[in-house]
Amino acid sequence: MTIRLVAVISLVLLTGCWSQEGARSPLPGTVGPRGEVLIVCSDEVWDGEVGDTLRSALQRPYPVLPQMYMENYEPMFDLVHKTIEEFNKFWKPHRNVIIIDIADRKDTQTESFKFFKGKYAMGQTYIEGKATNQHDLAKAISDRAAELESHIHAKEVGRATSISRLSTDEAIERDVLEKTGVSIVVPLGSYAVVIDSAFTWLDRQQTRLKGSNNHDVQQGIFIHSEPYLGPEQFSLAEILDRRDEVCRERVSGPTEGSYMSVERRMLPTYEEISYNGTIAAEIKGLWRMENDFMGGPFYSLTMYDEKNSSLVTVEGYTYAPYFDKREYMREIEGLVKSSNILK
Repeated sequence: MTIRLVAVISLVLLTGCWSQEGARSPLPGTVGPRGEVLIVCSDEVWDGEVGDTLRSALQRPYPVLPQMYMENYEPMFDLVHKTIEEFNKFWKPHRNVIIIDIADRKDTQTESFKFFKGKYAMGQTYIEGKATNQHDLAKAISDRAAELESHIHAKEVGRATSISRLSTDEAIERDVLEKTGVSIVVPLGSYAVVIDSAFTWLDRQQTRLKGSNNHDVQQGIFIHSEPYLGPEQFSLAEILDRRDEVCRERVSGPTEGSYMSVERRMLPTYEEISYNGTIAAEIKGLWRMENDFMGGPFYSLTMYDEKNSSLVTVEGYTYAPYFDKREYMREIEGLVKSSNILK
């Protein structure tokens, strides 16, 4: 009886969580569509300076997608507004919640915009903004706009990766690790076009319904490496040229003489980041198929492998001509960022 009692208590401790309101209770999972952010505030605030600042911070075009500079661009996030009266038990577990409180109280005298761990759901993004007036809070939000966008985006990418981890092809994962030294999440339903130490290509074909017709969605992952000779290899130009060279030799299209290349008419974004304890070059750009009509976005990480004195590139792409591509690219970013050099 004592052993059983200890086991029950341990289970409660493991599954229960302290809520922000002080009571111990298990939190539910998050709800809401991917890429959606719930803004809870009065109609006056939503239509005022704070609402404008939040829209500016969270609805810029998602980089880099084909329609990025068109009127029908895909925003970083879709925003939904609810008043505090409408913020009921249906909305509280939403995946991303920003609560805005404008009032003249003791706790709002100094404007604040703070990030918290999930209050109403496990893994929830929960943010509170407080001030006595809209102008001061709008400035506080504007000062942290880049952090706000980055934080929610990272959470969305992480959620996509968590879903991919639920059902993986362990056989392909083992083969990739053995041949390339790279550990990576490979969703079930993926196909290994080629697995080789010089170049690996994983392909995933899905069918999605739009209107009354089914359409194909293709996602792919490339892994390739080269000896490290100097820092100039980390430049945007060098990485893009290397990608073009690899794809010209290895990635053919559906028509004779077609092959994948970087779309140079829209310059890719480039940023050096810290990744798994090393330096990595992060690139977001567009690809196109030479001598054909296919194209779409890609996401790339080039990492320095100090142990083997080499550069390892893991990148992914999407081809989904009939669909919005933002969430497919978040899935790709999540898969690429699941990679780790183990050998």
